Amino acid sequence: MKSEERSSSVIYEAFDAGSHLCGVVGICRSLEWDNFGYDQHLTLRSLTAPGVTAIMAVARDTGEVVGFAQIFNDGVFQAHLGLLAVDEKWRRRGVGRGLVQEAFARVGTRRMDLTSSDEGLKFYRSFEHREQVGFRIYSDPKGD
Repeated sequence: MKSEERSSSVIYEAFDAGSHLCGVVGICRSLEWDNFGYDQHLTLRSLTAPGVTAIMAVARDTGEVVGFAQIFNDGVFQAHLGLLAVDEKWRRRGVGRGLVQEAFARVGTRRMDLTSSDEGLKFYRSFEHREQVGFRIYSDPKGD
């Protein structure tokens, strides 16, 4: 299922390991996000786990993955935006906003909770929102 809107140079599609896995790992590496340890197998497991919807932003002319979103949801009412990443060369072109809008459309939720780095606050504040205090807790005292 593909949805074409927002930027005519990008299409939004469901995650397909054969087409998208290397691109997702590449974006994580370029942003120095070691969430999955740059491990393709771990990345694949995370993006295809039960309750996860993974959406890719793909450059129309090259087929390159230029962004992705990972959403955890109950399929009814609420969701959590686990990850949203856009290749630095594609930022400020509507790709991140397109991924969030596509997430709402595909998941069918009314709201999404998320945590953000300081760098992402301005972006997320551009959506209708309510800010709340949040925590990230760890099973390992070393954190991440």
